[in-house]
Amino acid sequence: MKVRAQHTVRTFLVSVLTLTSGYLLVLGLSARNSQKEAGVGLYPKASRDARKSELKKKRSGNAYVVARFQERGFRSERSGAPSVTLVSGPGHNPGIPRSYKSLEEIENQLRFLELKYPKIVHLEKIGQSTAFKLPIWAVKLSDHAATREDEPRILFTGVHHAREPIGANICLNILETMCREYGRDAQVTRWVDSIEIWFVPVVNPDGYKYVLDNNLGFPWWRKNMRDNDGDGLFNPLFDGVDLNRNYDYNWREGGDGKPSSWFYRGRQPFSENETRSIWKLALRENFVVGISYHSYGESILFPWGNYDRPPDLELIMDVAANLARRIRKESGRGYYSVLPLNGRVGQSSIWMYGHLRALDYIVEVGTEYFPADEVVPFILEQQLRGAYYLFGRMLETGVKGYVFDAESHEPLLASVEVRELAADHVRPRMTDPQFGSFYRLLNPGRYSFEIRSEGYLPRVIRNVRVRRGQFAELHVGLSREPHALSNGTNH
Repeated sequence: MKVRAQHTVRTFLVSVLTLTSGYLLVLGLSARNSQKEAGVGLYPKASRDARKSELKKKRSGNAYVVARFQERGFRSERSGAPSVTLVSGPGHNPGIPRSYKSLEEIENQLRFLELKYPKIVHLEKIGQSTAFKLPIWAVKLSDHAATREDEPRILFTGVHHAREPIGANICLNILETMCREYGRDAQVTRWVDSIEIWFVPVVNPDGYKYVLDNNLGFPWWRKNMRDNDGDGLFNPLFDGVDLNRNYDYNWREGGDGKPSSWFYRGRQPFSENETRSIWKLALRENFVVGISYHSYGESILFPWGNYDRPPDLELIMDVAANLARRIRKESGRGYYSVLPLNGRVGQSSIWMYGHLRALDYIVEVGTEYFPADEVVPFILEQQLRGAYYLFGRMLETGVKGYVFDAESHEPLLASVEVRELAADHVRPRMTDPQFGSFYRLLNPGRYSFEIRSEGYLPRVIRNVRVRRGQFAELHVGLSREPHALSNGTNH
């Protein structure tokens, strides 16, 4: 029986190796070619109806042989090939600098900060990842963090893309620094007391874990881990969704509709748990400003440059320019550039501005996907300077107000449009339904505000003056619409 088993295994391995050799020959593998190579596992083809829950089991349980292939040739010859999945290996990817923490270390750090600073730090699970159901953590920094207050809010996010982990480091550094300086630094204390500051250090935990845990070569991995073909196996040539093409603003025009693309936008807007988690948080908190950290390029990207003109363009550019001139490049020569985003792509910043009217930016950090250990401290210091500028700007110049029922004085959910900055292709700011409040950054000037709420008569407030360094205040009571009676009269 033992001899027969050994013979069976040997026969299987010879067959697979023969298949592998022939497959690599078709690919034209050459040792003299300088293309990057990556390890793969060759598996028997799984049935199309394989359950997604079996993904981990199949990856670790099926027999495989390790082969080498040229990336370009392999991608072009997928048709007719055996089912393929990158081989998963335990531990830290040796090609990634040690500055980048595991998901467990990040979560532990967040929990530690919540325990150490319970008054000002509140941790919340806002969702779970699409493939492996890993938690997506958000943390709020505020003077009464466990209580939702009527304050302007800002959002910092990191790691939309798996191979761009520096965003998590930046979020953690801003959070830790401000916790440490709260009560000691008057400026930091004022910001924490006056603003609700939100962080989502890792938007894409599945992709992040995959990159950190596996010895992958360049260009590592960009997308999440969605099983696009539903075969229960992770196939890097077909699976995954680019989370920063999955937001619902010009979604159909941007990214790529092919699952094999690194820029695959998904089956529909917000198809992924990760982007839906950000969507729900953003709608609930009605952020005024935001930054999404990516790598690389040493630039501030603003919405947008190739679509209908953003009505707030002067303000958007002014904030971007001031942010950029506070962040030095790694070389020490000059500061970050300011560049426009593509308005025809379903990216987070495009959606945040187009749907929430939040001033949201993508900051491309550093000069490579994984900045080296020796430059990470410099990057963190510079990005902290940028964040500090935004905190100050949020309390500097603009308008804040309250919309309420004129009779009961109950707060109302209402749209607040600045007539001079109105446009059909972007939505107006909305009030917070809990408080009836709204915050909006503006340049100095005179503005007319149109306030609308369902079931109420609209109201226009004209000639509101916004002075530099101050927030104009509006208190707007709306009257209910008269109800039409059956005989045509009103009461």
